[in-house]
Amino acid sequence: MFKVGTSVTLELHKNDEKESESFKCRLVDHAKDSIYIDYPVNIETQRTAFFFEGTQFQASFVGEDGSIYRFATEVVARRKMNIPVIVLTFPGTEELVRIQRRQYVRIDTTIDIAVNDKENQLSPFTTVTRDISGGGVAIIPPVNQQLTPKQILHLTLVLPMNSGEYYYIEATGLVIRSSKVKGSDIESTSIKFEEIDEKYRQIIIKYCFEQQMNIRKSKRL
Repeated sequence: MFKVGTSVTLELHKNDEKESESFKCRLVDHAKDSIYIDYPVNIETQRTAFFFEGTQFQASFVGEDGSIYRFATEVVARRKMNIPVIVLTFPGTEELVRIQRRQYVRIDTTIDIAVNDKENQLSPFTTVTRDISGGGVAIIPPVNQQLTPKQILHLTLVLPMNSGEYYYIEATGLVIRSSKVKGSDIESTSIKFEEIDEKYRQIIIKYCFEQQMNIRKSKRL
């Protein structure tokens, strides 16, 4: 379930800030009650982070079954192996909290997306999304483009964050189904992320939560 090389995401909640910071690292080794990770990199700034002993996180990783697993952890030591590592507590597999992918927050949003395929059987095109989540995206393909289930696509999305920054997200997606949007003749195609860097997935999740907050604020006005 938790293999060497697994990508791990760490969420750090600061006492004086409501928002959390997210960091990406990889599992280097593990023992019964501890894990060894390489030095985390801040997902937003891409800078290596250094933490004192006792720093607490919520950690998560994607298991072999495709589900996300979360657990509470804290820094207990820094050591030198083949590379410098940080030692974190590990509560054991029985204490992991399993979160199925369908529990990703999905929001309706229109963002730009470029689509092509590795086999060059598809003419590359740009369009917009209908919705997005950490697990996949629904797009509105041009009327002259026919996408079929099980087709593998390369996707490039442009995410505008509240900070004013733009993130370019690269992912490989699997076409699941196409159907008409209710009450119209517009066709929507659902695509599941098959290969996506975990840092990109975390950015998408953050974008979705930002959009949720924007919607709530607009409703209060």
